[in-house]
Amino acid sequence: MNQVFNSIKKNGKDIVSVRAYKGDATTFLAFDLDESLLEGFVGFSIHIEFDNKPGYFLFNRLSFAQKVLDDSHIDVVQKLSSRYSPFQIFHWTHVPSTDHNVNDPYFGDYIYKITPRFIKNGVLQEIDNSLTVAVTIDVSPFESKGTKVGFTRAYVSSQAYVKRFGMNNQVRPDDGQLEFKITNISNSQFPAFRQYEYSEQHKYLGWQTRARVMEFLDETLKDNSLTLDVFAYDLNEPMVVEKLITLAGQGRLRIILDNAGTHGDAAKYEGQFEALFNNKAVAPSAIARGCFGALSHSKVFIQKSVNGAKKILTGSTNFSTNGIYVNANHVLIFDNPKVAQLYADVFDKSLGQALMDTFNTTNFANDDFIIAEANMPDMTIRFSPHKKAVATKFFKTISNRILAAESDVLFAIMMDDSKSSILDAVRTQVEDNKIYTYGITDTIEEIKDAAGNKTGQYKVFLFKPESKRGIRVAARGGNTQSVLPPPFQEVPKIDGYAIHHKFVVVDFKGNNPVVYCGSSNLAFGPEQRNGDNLLEIRDRDIVTAFAIEALRLVDHYQWRNREFKTTQINNKPLVLNDLSSSQNIWYKKYYDQNDLRSFERQKFIS
Repeated sequence: MNQVFNSIKKNGKDIVSVRAYKGDATTFLAFDLDESLLEGFVGFSIHIEFDNKPGYFLFNRLSFAQKVLDDSHIDVVQKLSSRYSPFQIFHWTHVPSTDHNVNDPYFGDYIYKITPRFIKNGVLQEIDNSLTVAVTIDVSPFESKGTKVGFTRAYVSSQAYVKRFGMNNQVRPDDGQLEFKITNISNSQFPAFRQYEYSEQHKYLGWQTRARVMEFLDETLKDNSLTLDVFAYDLNEPMVVEKLITLAGQGRLRIILDNAGTHGDAAKYEGQFEALFNNKAVAPSAIARGCFGALSHSKVFIQKSVNGAKKILTGSTNFSTNGIYVNANHVLIFDNPKVAQLYADVFDKSLGQALMDTFNTTNFANDDFIIAEANMPDMTIRFSPHKKAVATKFFKTISNRILAAESDVLFAIMMDDSKSSILDAVRTQVEDNKIYTYGITDTIEEIKDAAGNKTGQYKVFLFKPESKRGIRVAARGGNTQSVLPPPFQEVPKIDGYAIHHKFVVVDFKGNNPVVYCGSSNLAFGPEQRNGDNLLEIRDRDIVTAFAIEALRLVDHYQWRNREFKTTQINNKPLVLNDLSSSQNIWYKKYYDQNDLRSFERQKFIS
């Protein structure tokens, strides 16, 4: 079930409403409250139940000021429970391992009970069960129509990460060596914090992407009749490397591994992998180092049997520790012989530098491959590099679809600042108030240091209803301050990209939803030089999963920015709005018809 809705009615009118959307091991909750009930309204409490257990209230990061806590007799130990610190927002994304059962989350039906909360004379009122709305929805890894989707957590620079792993932002040893044991202690340089293995970090940060990658490889390893073909760009994740080398040693792996730039250096990770492969591989295993016009940029596993290709894994995720544990990324698995054979044929037409050099002349680079199979999502797959005329044609098609959006455009994009009518179309929609836009981009900006030298600085931009032009987010990297205002702890910095996704959702809430995703950077020049695959998926369930991912990331970095700006301005503790000032009532923007937050509230609940 993609979504469920429930409400409490009065005189035939919804006065408290909740809609729950299913994502990838995630639930997106939207709330609404009739304007007649706004007096004293201070947010929503969220209680969850699952597996016939008593359940608990989700935790908030903020609480009320001390006076409200004292006057309301709220125990300091319990103050962050949303029973006492309601969420002052009209939507919330719940991931089942965020607060409890980090390494062993329960998957199955969850009951969410949402209650609007009120304050009177500075005292938080008790829960009014007559206003509680309950919805039940399956929370589990995404699987529908022969397709699995997986997202990374991408939360190194966060309070949730610090709570579990402290200030250690290293997800691999800093020694330049390809292989290492994930059972080694990761945080030996932080002796005051509890000790933990790399494996614990990896499972938490890699989340569903890691699970999908490992299950795909393990399934192949366990069946000796299966072989694997691989496109790889970055390649250094230790368990992926170990499993690939095992397959190579059994004569069951062919791999095309990028060698552009530093990737071609024998001392770098890809060079080390090549040496290891050549030492362990048994025919007919084979490795081809090369690149297309610029990069061999796809990230693909193709599982095959004697009867042909069976299933594939693709997406934006490099098979590296950065790709799976630091960056925000996605993978998709298609369990369908026709789709798998298409990728297998592309692999065969790319196996070696000579074939890469002429790939843009093949039908695989010139045609759109429309998939209209039973029990599969409706989609189109495109492979690059393309000739300019081909790229021009489908870039116009995609750009026009974005510009024709009737409802919304949501996105998470690693941008390389290349010319792109697709990205221009996204920007056009961001700057217009006609539809709802919500997104996040990550790019590099050249900034001069004190000596006048240029240095690559990473930056994140958010595009959300409060700012048509977007805002720069103090998220991580470079000289970003990581000391936050009370009650928060300092968080680790991230050197490099945080957002590595390349996806755009169009009309998540419209009649014809679509998501563009995969390994392509959505840029015109790279599409003519890089070996990539770009997917256009027209399936509401899959589009919903990607929409939730965009919303999750924007909300996270918006929150990080709020923390950072408070530090810059006055270093005062962040607290919940208690309505003590008539000039600062938190919910007003959600009911102002001239504010896009009102549009957001109404759109998600509809």
